[in-house]
Amino acid sequence: MSEADLAALAATAQAHVDAGQLADAQAAYRAALAIAPDNAAIMHNLGAIAAMRGEYRDAITLFDGVIGREPRAVPAHYNRALAILSLGQRRAAIEGLSRVCALKPEHYDAHRTLGFLWLAESNRGRALDHFARTYELRRGDDRSNLAGKSLTHATRDKLCHDAAQFHFLAQRARNGQRFTALARTHENVAEEFPETLEKLSDRQLGRLGDDYNCPINLRAAPEVSGRAVSERADLDALVRGFRAGKSGAVYCDNLLTPEALARLRAFLLESTIWHDFSHIGGFVASYLEDGLACPLILQIADEIRGTFAELLRDHPLSQAWAFKGLKPASAIDVHADDGAISVNFWVTPKEANLKPDRGGLVVSLVPPPADWEMGDYKADQKRIVVFLEQKPHDRLRVPYRDNRAVLFESRLFHWSDTPEFAPGYENHRINLTFLYGRHGSQLGRPAVS
Repeated sequence: MSEADLAALAATAQAHVDAGQLADAQAAYRAALAIAPDNAAIMHNLGAIAAMRGEYRDAITLFDGVIGREPRAVPAHYNRALAILSLGQRRAAIEGLSRVCALKPEHYDAHRTLGFLWLAESNRGRALDHFARTYELRRGDDRSNLAGKSLTHATRDKLCHDAAQFHFLAQRARNGQRFTALARTHENVAEEFPETLEKLSDRQLGRLGDDYNCPINLRAAPEVSGRAVSERADLDALVRGFRAGKSGAVYCDNLLTPEALARLRAFLLESTIWHDFSHIGGFVASYLEDGLACPLILQIADEIRGTFAELLRDHPLSQAWAFKGLKPASAIDVHADDGAISVNFWVTPKEANLKPDRGGLVVSLVPPPADWEMGDYKADQKRIVVFLEQKPHDRLRVPYRDNRAVLFESRLFHWSDTPEFAPGYENHRINLTFLYGRHGSQLGRPAVS
């Protein structure tokens, strides 16, 4: 067959991949490989298809064939490591991903995955190194387009939030004049900016500066000596309560030690890490790979897993985020998390909550059907509401308190319980969620090239 015939087979295979027809794609790539058995690109794509179909050992063999021909083939090394990870071989996957980073230091997905894998090994120092690298690749001197629109777009709420934070910092930092100037600039741009997500003009970006929505100020948050998560005399009762029903959900107070809570509050108030402003209206957010990772938060995540080992031993951390409501009544609508067990807790002082018996979280204790596949936050809303209307009574309502944590099965639908918080920067409602239980979508997926 000619080169044109080979190209046609490869194009047919790619069309099948795009259509989700993996078996047909696999057949087309096998036919192409039979024609060109030394073609590393076809071999790699056939390996990626095998991995997508769960045929991990076959995929590894194919990736090995690629690497044997092209030792520096980064996609093959990366996809091989993911396949090894899917077989449960965490340390071998770490070795493979470390090789990817050595070959290509700017490989964002490899650094991100290594951050979570090292944390699963309780090696917080190495985990932090990789999360620091993802942050640098997103918003540091080496940044490219990983942060997307967040560096060139804004909303009025985002600009006003950042201005308020700069005013807050101006009262506490040595270079207060700089923060005052930043605050005024953001306020001026906000006055002329719409409430909706829009692109900043060149003039507006010039006024905001090259470090717009970047880490202008990072408050140090080292680990606390001793423990960050409180010892719990009620641990056995909490575990029994979690396991007592058809689905698990419990809450407890005093999650963190006083020192850890104070240090965490300072980090979240003073660090300019609130980069995500388009995921959910009325909120800004931060994620481990995009500024949230610090020694203290990784200590907390690790110690929560150790404290609740009976529930979390088999579920390493797969993501963590912090959300901050920008309006007194900012609320997150009903949704489920893509994990095994979620741990949600609050840090804003309870005095900011104007409804002491509300403002926290509601968790539906009726799990969705096992075959219910989640789409995304917005796409699932109507369907979930209909489901909950049929199950109106079996719910856990958790009133807001700072340092109160809710542990629940991630698949359970949950939502904010009608918050009403006092206005002002320090009164913004901040919640953190640690998601335990890994999924392929969070660690990276093989892809044809």
